[in-house]
Amino acid sequence: MAFKLSRTGDSLVVSIGPRVKWLGLCSAFLLLLILCGAGIAPALGGLSQSLRTGRSPFGYVLGIAALAVIALFVLYNISLMLFGSEVIVINSSDLEIQTRLFGRVRSRRLFPNSTVEKLRCEKWWSGARGTPMEHGIRFECVGETITFARNATEAESREVVDQMQQIYKFQTVDPPKEESSPAVTHW
Repeated sequence: MAFKLSRTGDSLVVSIGPRVKWLGLCSAFLLLLILCGAGIAPALGGLSQSLRTGRSPFGYVLGIAALAVIALFVLYNISLMLFGSEVIVINSSDLEIQTRLFGRVRSRRLFPNSTVEKLRCEKWWSGARGTPMEHGIRFECVGETITFARNATEAESREVVDQMQQIYKFQTVDPPKEESSPAVTHW
């Protein structure tokens, strides 16, 4: 993953390159091959035969359209994995999170710094059985948990949060205190 911190004037710009998950990429590519080979190609053959015999081509056209939409969705996700990036811009008044595809802005979210609460580096389970823990930076904003810098290493996440704190003193979460029982002694 490409990771770059830069300062421009009173702003901090964090660029996070594509997050390629190779298992997901291979699975998506195989699904695309199956859709084209076992779905669209036979449907095109059936469509041409129905046009020659005078039968209704509606079912074949509908099937081809549905498979084409699924194939385009899979291609879009493959391109996100290979060419998607995230840019975070922090200045003294706002925090902006941009997601990009092929360098063009796909989405942009802007948060006033005063609404950013509980900024933290965090690990969490993605929910799927057998998947590793994910890393990233999270904060609360008006009752919503916002996550960015997914799959950045812990060191990269801490560096980003430290640099963000130099731009604006965000409210952070205190590190958890070590709990101990009176019956337990530390060796």
